[in-house]
Amino acid sequence: MKLGHTEKPMVVIDTNIVISAPLSKESNPAKIFELLLVEEIENYTSEEIIKEIKGVFKRKKIKNKLSQDKINFIIENFRKFSKIIRPSIKLNIIKKDLFDNKILECAETAKADFIISGDMHLRGLINYKNIRILSPKGFLEIYLQHKRIGR
Repeated sequence: MKLGHTEKPMVVIDTNIVISAPLSKESNPAKIFELLLVEEIENYTSEEIIKEIKGVFKRKKIKNKLSQDKINFIIENFRKFSKIIRPSIKLNIIKKDLFDNKILECAETAKADFIISGDMHLRGLINYKNIRILSPKGFLEIYLQHKRIGR
């Protein structure tokens, strides 16, 4: 696990975390997004994941809660502060929500340490090829614990 003095944890932030972040400033997803913006974590994503994020932000129930400026800020900064990769594998592990496989594909290709997700299909796996799958709260607990130890 890369949470020492110099190396940032390598993560894949799931779509639901990105969507939830601007909905509540004090929420754990918002704290995860803040870590991305201040470059405390190294996030990997793909064009497919960004496309899904844009699509979810266009949904009426989300769009009605956020200004277009806020949505643009989130999308632009997610792209700016993430490393965009092209997954080198195709998976069919999660059958109930096939898009979740794109998160696994990205994480495996990037050799990420963590997937941060609120999705029960992903979180039900707990681990995938040495990649821990955690809720935002679970990730923050580990991150903050290691930050305290490292100081």
